[in-house]
Amino acid sequence: MDIGKKTFIWAIVGLIILRIMLMILMMNNIPFTGMKDGGFRPTFSESYQPDEPEFYRMIKGLASGKIEKSVPNIGAPIVFVPFMYFSGANSPDELAKSIFVLEAFVLFSLALILVALTARKLFDSRKWAAASAALFTVYPWILLTFFKIIGYKNAIPAFHYQLWIFILSDYLSAFWVYLSFFMIFRWFNDLFEATDIKVRNLIILAAASGAALLTRVGNFWLVLIIAAAFLFFKKFKNAGLYFLALFVMYLPQAVFNFLVFGAPWRYGYRDKALASTASGLLDVWFNPLNLLKNFQKFSPDYYILLAAAFCLVAAAIFIFGYKYFVKINKPFAVISSAWFWSYLIFYGLFDESMGQLRYFLPAIPVFIYFFIAALVYLSDILKEKYV
Repeated sequence: MDIGKKTFIWAIVGLIILRIMLMILMMNNIPFTGMKDGGFRPTFSESYQPDEPEFYRMIKGLASGKIEKSVPNIGAPIVFVPFMYFSGANSPDELAKSIFVLEAFVLFSLALILVALTARKLFDSRKWAAASAALFTVYPWILLTFFKIIGYKNAIPAFHYQLWIFILSDYLSAFWVYLSFFMIFRWFNDLFEATDIKVRNLIILAAASGAALLTRVGNFWLVLIIAAAFLFFKKFKNAGLYFLALFVMYLPQAVFNFLVFGAPWRYGYRDKALASTASGLLDVWFNPLNLLKNFQKFSPDYYILLAAAFCLVAAAIFIFGYKYFVKINKPFAVISSAWFWSYLIFYGLFDESMGQLRYFLPAIPVFIYFFIAALVYLSDILKEKYV
């Protein structure tokens, strides 16, 4: 039995209030995570170094009309410029307070709504959409508890990174990805099936996915998924218009790269003078051995077993979740599968991705969707067999 529309709306409102209460408790060190400066900064340097100073330097430069070499893409700094300009912050710690409020309370609340609305389309159920939003609200505290139980040394920094509180691009990146997938499912017929081109919807999708790409290059997976959908449904005109609008949206990054690094395809994080990890792309950043190395940080003695268990659990969640979703809407199930595996495999092979877990933020909702779908699918099987 599903829940009514009013109940669904109030459930989301309640979850937003719950999230705010949990964050206020966290700011007051409940549970203890070493927060200071009125609850706006952690004492654990691993939680916010070394990237924040790079973002601060770039934001400060943009706010003063200067363009200088820096590691980050320009997507997040452009959004943060007004906060630098009006706050007059003279250090990352000072700027962090306003960014904290923006991300932890405003941006996360909007993301929570998107998670719920996207789940509503995937599950065709308000009940499971509300359950997805609830799990999205509390999962950082569940992770913290689990990490404490297994004795993970970076439990608190990993927890901090899930809370949308730092001067980084990860949270804006996640928000744009959530918004883009919501649009894909919400406007699926207009974008991929209708005979007439819906120009407005295409441009809005291009703007959202372009903002995601402008914020983090790793979101090229989102663009590839959209492109694959256009090609599968043979919507070549739609694809052409989408990529034209996407090019316009991404042009500021290309211009910035050209002016600062000499070529549109060169980035600050690939500049050896700026980034400490700017060695070969495949030999360090993306290497199959990184998967084991990442799990080794969780359990130095049993990391192979831990990695094997994780792979088995992820495969089981995906298989049973897919079986559930494919019964509701096969195209949605396929697109969700691409969302699920692209980010999981890409960042699973990324150097140090497990140490902070912030790289996986764009895919957290789809992990939750498949987890809940798998539980519902297995529950339905048990009911059919024993009831």
